Amino acid sequence: MRRVALLGVGRWGEKLLRLLEAKGALAKVWTRTPANYPGLMASYAHVPWTANLEEVWNDPSLTAVCIATPAATHPQLIRQALEAGKDVFCEKPLAFSASELKALIALAEKRGLILMGGHVLHYHPAVLLIQSWIKAGKLGRLLGLWSERASFGRFPLQEDALWGLAIHDLGLFYFLLESEPVSSEIRAERHWGQAWESVRIALRFSWGAEGHIFASWIAPERRRRLSVIGSEGMLTFSEEGEKPTLVYYPIRTVWQKGWVATPALEGQEVLPLPAVEPLAAEIEDFLQALDTRQPPRTEAKALLPAVALAEHLARQLQPSPLNYFVHPTALIDEEVEIGEGTKIWHFSHVLRGSRIGKNCVLGQNVVVGPYVRVGDNCKIQNNVSLYYGVELEDGVLCGPSCVFTNDKYPRAFIERRNEFLPTRVRQGATIGANATIMCGVTIGRFAMVGAGSVVVHDVPDFALVLGNPARLVGWVCRCGETLQECEADTLYYCSRCNLHYRRTLKGLEEVPLQKG
Repeated sequence: MRRVALLGVGRWGEKLLRLLEAKGALAKVWTRTPANYPGLMASYAHVPWTANLEEVWNDPSLTAVCIATPAATHPQLIRQALEAGKDVFCEKPLAFSASELKALIALAEKRGLILMGGHVLHYHPAVLLIQSWIKAGKLGRLLGLWSERASFGRFPLQEDALWGLAIHDLGLFYFLLESEPVSSEIRAERHWGQAWESVRIALRFSWGAEGHIFASWIAPERRRRLSVIGSEGMLTFSEEGEKPTLVYYPIRTVWQKGWVATPALEGQEVLPLPAVEPLAAEIEDFLQALDTRQPPRTEAKALLPAVALAEHLARQLQPSPLNYFVHPTALIDEEVEIGEGTKIWHFSHVLRGSRIGKNCVLGQNVVVGPYVRVGDNCKIQNNVSLYYGVELEDGVLCGPSCVFTNDKYPRAFIERRNEFLPTRVRQGATIGANATIMCGVTIGRFAMVGAGSVVVHDVPDFALVLGNPARLVGWVCRCGETLQECEADTLYYCSRCNLHYRRTLKGLEEVPLQKG
């Protein structure tokens, strides 16, 4: 059934043109300048060609499009196609940020449309065999993946080495491992323009395996190679010869001097691969999805982790106009605001919609969000999580491993998001290490919660509370010093600051100094 319009007939678009026509699906071809392709127009003269994109959007007989235009145009064309009610196949990348791709996915779901990305290696028989071996544990404990993807590009580059080359391998690693890395770092270089010509990416996964990707547009020879390293064997997939090859290298244990175990290669085996054209299999999957309305293998949702990771890596390469610091292992979601002078350290995660003020410090393994507000000059030490509903005013100190909650009656099997209770920590308050703050309470201005305490009720301004449950044991100055009682339960004095405080319904308040 001829129902697909092809947008773009460059190097990759020409391949799609051939396959769509072979499958009897091609109904129209769009390109900005059809006159530049007289040979193709002659070969496919029976197919209508147009330079008017509105013809595609307004033609109800065209129910789907395949997009093979320059990468920078992809997000806009995808959106226009979805808004016109077309199913979409688009070559990588679908978008250049996770938030942009999420918006496109939401639009496709709202319209009940297919949105599929072009990651042809997900359809390669060698990759599918590697995936099956990993799942079956045939390689033993997985130690790492090494990928090399390089050639001499067409200058000036339309895509840098990250989005033009390495994005293949980022998607491939996730496809094979079904796991996202816990840390990622990138180094890049450029010599002949503004685009990054080479990138080196290092990934680390939760069980200790590492991933290494080298991608370059300035290599004199074409290199396409993936190695998967296991404790009991290795696989190397190469596309560098006349035909792709997949070679298995078994590993045996050799005992040196009878007691030192060392690995040794035990020959090699070239594994047979079926004669499948990966791109043809990919297009067939798209066409089947049009008929069955079932998600294809490379639906946009499946590619979201790779796009998010590429965005994170790209952010590391930006010459930081940022007036705050984020460690390379930290993760900052979209729609986050971070104030000037703030520092966010190792393995921390700021979730969507959160807002962090100026000159804050977030230590190691801090989680903030979603939609959490942190004031200026706050210090959040290691292993603290600020969940939805928590708000810190200016100058709050959260000691190491203190705990906030947002569900008063938590159950793993009961969803109570609409019942989360807000927790407010007011200006200058200090929460000691390992303290637990039950949800729904307010900790007053410059109050101090002792280490290990469990707070179940509101804490007054300038109060010192200790224990489980936390109880009032005294009062503190804004400097943190314990106050001395001058008049019974009425007037208090700080020997360090020479400040006086008086009792109020909210706790304490400073007594203004009197002149003379």
